[in-house]
Amino acid sequence: MRSGLAPLALIAIACSAPHPAPTPAPDVGRRLVAEHAMVASASPYASEAGLEVLQRGGNAVDAAVAAAFAVGVVEPMMSGIGGGGGMLIWVQSTKRAEYVDFYPAAGAEPDSGPASVTDAPSTRATAVPGSVAGLLDAQRRYGKLPRDMVLAPAIRLAADGFPVHSLLARAVVADSTKLSRYQGARRIFLPHGKPIAAGERLVQPELAATLRRIAAEGAPAFYQGPIADEIVRVLREGGNPITTADLAAYSPRWRRPLCTMYLGRAILSAPPPQSGMQVLEALNLLESRRLASQGLPSRSPDAFRVFAAALRVSVADRNAFVGDPDRAGVPAAGVSSTSFASSRRALLEAAPVPRTLRPGNPWSADSASTAPGACARVEPYGPAVRTLRVSTAADDESGTHAETTHLSAVDAEGNAVSLTFTNGVMFGSGAWAAGTFLNSAMSNFARSDSSPNARGPRHVPASTIAPTIVLKDERAEMVVGSPGSAAIPPAIIATIVYTLDYGLDPMHALRMPRVIPTASARLRLEDGFSPAVIEAARRLGYDVEPSPPTDQSFGGVHVISRIGSKWVGAADPRRNGEVRGY
Repeated sequence: MRSGLAPLALIAIACSAPHPAPTPAPDVGRRLVAEHAMVASASPYASEAGLEVLQRGGNAVDAAVAAAFAVGVVEPMMSGIGGGGGMLIWVQSTKRAEYVDFYPAAGAEPDSGPASVTDAPSTRATAVPGSVAGLLDAQRRYGKLPRDMVLAPAIRLAADGFPVHSLLARAVVADSTKLSRYQGARRIFLPHGKPIAAGERLVQPELAATLRRIAAEGAPAFYQGPIADEIVRVLREGGNPITTADLAAYSPRWRRPLCTMYLGRAILSAPPPQSGMQVLEALNLLESRRLASQGLPSRSPDAFRVFAAALRVSVADRNAFVGDPDRAGVPAAGVSSTSFASSRRALLEAAPVPRTLRPGNPWSADSASTAPGACARVEPYGPAVRTLRVSTAADDESGTHAETTHLSAVDAEGNAVSLTFTNGVMFGSGAWAAGTFLNSAMSNFARSDSSPNARGPRHVPASTIAPTIVLKDERAEMVVGSPGSAAIPPAIIATIVYTLDYGLDPMHALRMPRVIPTASARLRLEDGFSPAVIEAARRLGYDVEPSPPTDQSFGGVHVISRIGSKWVGAADPRRNGEVRGY
């Protein structure tokens, strides 16, 4: 990629903003300036895997897939080949965006039980994994290197091992009961009956063997034959009805991304059943408010009031309408439209705030939606067929979870990838097969059969992941995404707003304190908001829940931004991520 970011001096906050924040201290490994190509991920090992592939002639898709398989090895609690996710790809040569949804899917006869993993680990919470199929299909379509070269770094990490980092060590201690259920997992993560400690070497021979088969044979090695048989045996022993036919039938879903215009840029994000529409609605609500002229939301009660309300409105509308678009009408284009945002904008001024926010009606905006500005050229996600399914639940997400992983990649040709994938909750359902943990995606379905997110045969559950790419003049300007359950869209929105509206350095933008809203009047505030803001929030009627600074549950954004002729990458200080590039 010959586009990039200029040598980085901190870009000054917009002069109209009265409360500039201090220049961030240097972050070795976490912040990087590079001329050609870059990978930002949750692990230095994964970022190095992506860089290795780039330097061997691969492109951004090769690098992202290499980093994804690698991060599944070194952060098995967050993601892996037993999970799933979504990938947004910008192809510079064709000036076209592509989105592949490889989230886990229910089988032909989905479990009708609660499948909850929050109360107790349950093998029944596992859906058909999608990571292997989705990652390899994207690499086959858009990558440049042989598959075995792309998987080589992950295979080395699994076979040769790596020193356990503190985040993984803490996760093993916290979930040791779940990890003790299967002999294979006990042997790896609880050697001699004790949790593996930070600094000890973690070697995963079964996972290495599985990855070698995938490298040699492709996705069929995972979805058919001995590996598939082992997965099904483990699941059915736990009461899960998934069959070998369900695994063989799994296919990733290629969809058009959502798009809206913001500050002259085209913002691309994940279509349903992922949550790009929440990101785009909030940005549409905020664009006309000139937020930077009111100060930082962490210091200015006026800026905070508007920012928090926009986040909250977008939560209510996302909760009501998100679901599998192949099974229920999802008016994502309507929710993402400026006309729908106009109908919801009065809620930004409500004082006191409503105790519960009801969803709006985006259907007329959906049927009349036309792609704005530069969005038309990327042929974005279009209108849906209307159904009567709608949820009026006040709060579908607790926002207290820290699982999932995100990575961003760019290359010297201008291609860009935003990729988020997950095992569900930490270590997924806890089910262990073929050297990996299996996901907990069935617990993402709504409990109501009338919801657009109802479970059913082959249905894909809703997810808060929202891989996002910002385009300026038909070139990638920002690649961004986050883990963190309900924290994901707010973390992405905040990063975009602080970078584009306020002109902050990407690392500085990540250090700003975050807010996680709900459709009810509850707000979780990371430490760093001024007493005046907290007092104003309570006066407005919010129930404020303070949290520690740089709390892992507030996300883990990995962002790459183009400034001038160079790239600047930043890894969220809330996680263990680092950036690599050249």
